[in-house]
Amino acid sequence: MIFLFEQFAYSEKFLQDVLPLEKKGGNWVLPKGFVTKSKSGDFVLDGVGYLYNKSAKGSAKNSDDKIVFVLPKVFLEEGGKAFGLPVSPDCDLENAPKDFLANLSMWVCSSIAQYQKLHPNDRAIESPNVHRFGSDAAAPTLIDVMNAMKLFYAENKNLFVFTAKNKHSGNNRIDWRRTVAHTQPFMQGDAPIYMELENKKKVFDLDDRLLVLYFSAMHYIEETFGFKMPHSEFYVPMRVNEFRRLLGHRGLVELRRIKHKYFADKFLKLYNIVKAFFEWGGNFSASDYSSEYLLTSKYNNVFEAMIDKLVGDDLPNGMKYLKDQKDGKIIDHLYKDRQLIFADEEQKIWFIGDSKYYSEGKKIEGSSIYKQFTYAKNIIQYNIGELLEDGTNFKGLRYRDELTEGYSVTPNFFIRGYLPKGENGIDKESPQFREPYFRNNTSEELIKNEKDSKNYQLVDDDGNVIGSNDRQSLWDLRNRHFENRLFDRDTLLLQVYNVNFLYVLKAYTSKRSSLREEFKRDARKKFRENFLELLNEKYVFWAVWPSNGLTEKQFVDKHFRTLLGKIFKPDDMRCLILALERDLRAPEDTFKCLDEEVFDEINSDCEYFHITPKEIFPIGEVNLPEATFANDEIEEFNERLFAYSIRRDVFELKKIGEKYKLPGTINGRKLTGAVLGDCNLERIGIQKSPLDEYYYLPCKED
Repeated sequence: MIFLFEQFAYSEKFLQDVLPLEKKGGNWVLPKGFVTKSKSGDFVLDGVGYLYNKSAKGSAKNSDDKIVFVLPKVFLEEGGKAFGLPVSPDCDLENAPKDFLANLSMWVCSSIAQYQKLHPNDRAIESPNVHRFGSDAAAPTLIDVMNAMKLFYAENKNLFVFTAKNKHSGNNRIDWRRTVAHTQPFMQGDAPIYMELENKKKVFDLDDRLLVLYFSAMHYIEETFGFKMPHSEFYVPMRVNEFRRLLGHRGLVELRRIKHKYFADKFLKLYNIVKAFFEWGGNFSASDYSSEYLLTSKYNNVFEAMIDKLVGDDLPNGMKYLKDQKDGKIIDHLYKDRQLIFADEEQKIWFIGDSKYYSEGKKIEGSSIYKQFTYAKNIIQYNIGELLEDGTNFKGLRYRDELTEGYSVTPNFFIRGYLPKGENGIDKESPQFREPYFRNNTSEELIKNEKDSKNYQLVDDDGNVIGSNDRQSLWDLRNRHFENRLFDRDTLLLQVYNVNFLYVLKAYTSKRSSLREEFKRDARKKFRENFLELLNEKYVFWAVWPSNGLTEKQFVDKHFRTLLGKIFKPDDMRCLILALERDLRAPEDTFKCLDEEVFDEINSDCEYFHITPKEIFPIGEVNLPEATFANDEIEEFNERLFAYSIRRDVFELKKIGEKYKLPGTINGRKLTGAVLGDCNLERIGIQKSPLDEYYYLPCKED
């Protein structure tokens, strides 16, 4: 097998040895534009996938290599390496563990095939035939058949053992009829003594014959193409030369003769897999068959589809225009999750993501950043405009607070693939390349926010570096029209995440939906927690209650110009939330980041205490029992704040989020969550300690 890389420059001589040509000096027998000449005179491969070159000459070291895999550019590292090994323009990846790369290549090709089934009109995927595995209309590719064979073996190992033992029981018993008929006994007195005994021979019935063909097909693939395939201790495969004569028509004829004998679902499924192999073999062995390939010139579309399957929501047809926006922009990933600012599970907002299919070190262009902000602006506009009229589709989506005219914070993120690096490159002993899921342990992150990394630079449209993906650079590039207005519709924040590309491939191509659900759960939790951490880092938050007889509306109206964009009322909470950008020169428990005169005016009309959005403990933690609070552990319900208070040390002994989840109700009142805050500064006094801090447990209004 030959392993090449997308967008890497190879010498013309090397590619002429490994890629199919019409004739020496002629055109490539591949899709137009797949092989392009670079300015340096070398050739690059503009695509990803698989091809079989029947007429390959091979290199001096690998004279029989006819299978070629072109792997995604995401595996290329800076410095001309891949998987920690040097990539040469004149040969394939040397000293690489072929088993690992073969399996990886299979996943890559499977991702293309799955994408093709879901997007049959995408012209960027090309192949000599239309491939639809499982259909009688056309033959599948070798990759399709191999995947099906391996999966069937993995799911039905016990079937082969049971069938073999059941069919072959008694094979070692003496066959007296044949012994008497074919051997001459000694006579000792009147008793014949047989020195040569004949045992019962193994007789394969029709079910056994199907299994022999199945294991013979896998043996043929392993011997011919080098892929490691399953073996059986019970069924001896046919010799390769003998089996090759069955490829195509003869094998299909033999299958048709035994088809009527199958009734069990598993054997019917196996029959179809073996039938698909012989259909492929008919094309492969045809005299006019020169090459087979499954290639795409836009693997970025496949990567986007994989991430969307693992992260995004499937939108109903009536909501497709949320992604395919009216101004022609298309959003990659969109899903609903709980709002960031003091919301329960019933209050949702759209999280907006964009896939970046880059090689390592590739810069994110400024136009991508600005487009991402435009996506968010459109989503906000749709959800406060005509789309809000549809109460069923957008129930629970609250972008704008009527009282304060503040807007919910809209999360935006880029997501790009990366390859986990080991000390020994892709040595199969390196822990990150082992199963399950290429993780050292279950606590290892599948998706990372490299908040302090400057590895990936951000550039403007002229190529000038304007920052990196570290948290401060992304903060400096945030979209805003006014300073210090978190709850303004034009204040938009952005983060960049790196996702383990190997796990994405594994989860997307796996038949196990649990892998995808695990990734979706972990990724969405990571996105939410990181945005909350960012808000906590850059803003100071207060819960605010009007005083001096003012209602919330009167308080907001009186200080509207000062508080516009800085204040927001969470749904079902009897308080306002004030957010101001941090000023390290001012204490957190005051509004001193406002002008002193303004502070004095607002301070006289309200009561407040400092809170943090990062330490919200959701009620809906799954698979955890509800915590219980004794009467002496929780303070009396505060009607004005419409909340309970509980000392921090008492609360944390409950291990909320670890062993227990917050109860849905306390004394018949529904909770919305828990927020850390000093509930009564006057009572606690100046000399307070961390143990004197209180958790604020807001309740829903009836």
